[in-house]
Formats: sequence, structure tokens, C-alpha cells
Amino acid sequence: MAGHSRSKNGVASLAYVPAIRVFAVGKERHGCPHSRKNFTEEFLDLGLKDRVAIVTGASRGIGRACAAELLAEGAHVVVASQDPKRNAEACRALSRKGGGRVLGIPFDIESDDSVRLMVERTLAEFGRLDILVNNAALVSPGDLFTLSDEAWGKSFDKKLNGFARCMRHVIPPMRARKWGRIVNITGNAGREPQPRAVATGMNNAAILNLTKAMAGELARDGILLNAVSPAGTLTERVEERMRKEAAASGKSEADVLRDRGAKLPLGRLGKSEEVAAVVAFLCSKRASYVVGCAWQVDGGAMAAI
Repeated sequence: MAGHSRSKNGVASLAYVPAIRVFAVGKERHGCPHSRKNFTEEFLDLGLKDRVAIVTGASRGIGRACAAELLAEGAHVVVASQDPKRNAEACRALSRKGGGRVLGIPFDIESDDSVRLMVERTLAEFGRLDILVNNAALVSPGDLFTLSDEAWGKSFDKKLNGFARCMRHVIPPMRARKWGRIVNITGNAGREPQPRAVATGMNNAAILNLTKAMAGELARDGILLNAVSPAGTLTERVEERMRKEAAASGKSEADVLRDRGAKLPLGRLGKSEEVAAVVAFLCSKRASYVVGCAWQVDGGAMAAI
């Protein structure tokens, strides 16, 4: 997040500030709300304190990083994931970080009843629901000829249909409060089709369509719907793939990591926390005029406009 910081010549300049601080210097100019006569330090409040968020697929990877980021901003987070053991471990780790309250709810995104019960328990525990980060997914490698009908159907039921189920159940309580944020996590394959991951790409493309289709309607009720498309992110799943690639190729894991990063304009893979920072912004009051957009968080991987 960028904020004003003091340069050597005393002129306010833009710089990255890890704690999301805004430094204001000098006289008020051009109506800048952060300018002060004397040097002051302000914190850029995302307005997430005591908001209640559900993050699906939050037991690891990008989902877990999103949960941690929202907690750090003072939100209460429901860790919603399928595996009870992994869910409990994630909740213990997240609770140690401080911030908002953590509640773990194992659920099955392929079951409408399970999704409904997860949302109902959230409302029973917190009395409100403000944010949904739709992150749960199933990566289905394979082309049109090698992917079985069963695997094809499961891929769509877990991601596209799962995202839609979650949205259907969280929207009514958000509409009742006239405030809500929904962020759908997709991926670059939705815009750059890959023949060896055709089901994954079609899922992501469909979710982008769903996001755009519903965003305008939901905005009228104060619910802002957007998508985030990560790529080249060093998650646990990617690390597992790199270990297999290293074993198969005879390269070291460090060499595989370096080679993958070298293909990106930034020369490295991204961190889950870098994706989570964008998600937290889109969930915040600061993103109050952002509707129906798909944010690329990919280190410049996508060349398309």
C-alpha cells in the first residue's frame, strides 16, 4: 500500500509503507485530506475492525493468507474448509497471530445443505456477516481427452457451482444490512486458456462471467463484488508440484524455483500474502467505488490487456 513519506528535501513523496501508514508533511495543498501544518503520522484504516468474514479454502495457501490479513485488520474470520484436521490446525495457527476472533467450520462446498449450515452457524455466532472470500477450489489438470466425465463434473461442482452456492447463501444477510463484500478468487487460465488445464480455465472464465453478471445488481444493495486472479504464487500446492518436478528432472528444488521465477517479469514467484493484501483492500471501506473488476495479482505474467 502506498502512502506519503518524507523525502530528503522535505517534499512529500510516495513510498511503500508496510504498516499501511500515511505520513503527511507540510502545508495543506490542493485539498489533500492527509496534509497537515505539522508533521503527523496517521494510519490508513481499512474499516475492517469487527467485520465478519467467511474465507473458504482457508486452511492453507492463499485462503489462509487472506484469513490472516483480515484478522490483522481486526475482522473476525470463519475458516471454512473441508478437512477437519487441517481446519483445526489452521485455526490454532491463526489464533496465535492475534487480531479478530477465529472460528473454524469444516464444510463441504459441493453440498448446498453444508454451505447453508456453515452460513447459519456464522450468523448464530456473530450475529452478522459482512465478507465472503470465495477461494476453495479443485485444480483439475488434464486436457479434453484425458479428463474423465467424473473429474470434469467434480471440477465444476467444486469451484463454479461451489462459489455460486456460497454467494446464494451469504447475499441475503448482506442485503439485510445494505453492506457486503464478496471477492471471488479465480486465476489467469480464465483469460489465457491452457489446453492441459482446460477444466480449470473454463471454471475461472465462468467465475469471471458470474462476477461481472452479478456485480451491478448487488451494488444497488451495497454489496461490492469483485474478482482476484493470482498467478505464479508460491503456495503449498505449487511447492508440491515443484518437488515432483525436481524429482522427475533431476534438478534441485532451488533450481526449479529459480527457473519458474525467471519466466515472470519480476523474476520471482509471488507470496500468498501479496495476494491477500489486495483481497483485504477489496473487502475494505477504501474500495467503496470498485465494482465488478478482476484484479490481476500475477507479477506481470499476463500479457493481455
